[in-house]
Amino acid sequence: MTRPVRAAAVAMTLAALACTKPQAPVQPIPFSHTVHAGVNAIGCRMCHAYAEHSPVAGIPSMARCFGCHKFVARDKPAVQDVVKAYQEGKPLEWYRVYRVPDHVYFTHERHVAAGLRCQICHGEVQQMDVVHQASPLTMGWCVDCHRARHAPTDCLTCHK
Repeated sequence: MTRPVRAAAVAMTLAALACTKPQAPVQPIPFSHTVHAGVNAIGCRMCHAYAEHSPVAGIPSMARCFGCHKFVARDKPAVQDVVKAYQEGKPLEWYRVYRVPDHVYFTHERHVAAGLRCQICHGEVQQMDVVHQASPLTMGWCVDCHRARHAPTDCLTCHK
C-alpha cells in the first residue's frame, strides 16, 4: 500500500470512528431515566448530588435509592433487586456512561454555576430508558460550546 493510500485509509477510519456513537453500557439492573427524570420529574441533582461541587456527578448511594423505594414501586422486580442489595449491604456496580480523557480537567461545578442545563451535554436524559452518551465530548465539541457561550478557550482552562 502506498503512503498516500495508507494515509487516506487511516483518515477514513478515524472519520468513521468519530461518527460512531459509543454504546450504552449494560447496567447491573435496568434503570429508566424516562420514569425517574421524565414521568416523575425528579431533578438530576436529586440523585447526582455531587454535580454542583465535583468533577463527577456521582451515582446515588443505595441509601438514596432505598429512601424512595422503601415506599415506591416495591412490586417491580428491578426495585426488589435494589432493595435486596441495599438490605444485604451489597452496592450495585453501575458502569459509567461518560468519561473525559485523563489529560482533561473538567468539573461539573463551573457548568452548573454557569446555569447550563444537564441536557446540553448529556442529551434529553429524561427521555432515555437506557442512558447513552449523547455528545462526543471531543475537544472540538467542547471548544465550540465555549466559543458559543463566550467561555474561556485558553488551553489551561481544561488542560492543567
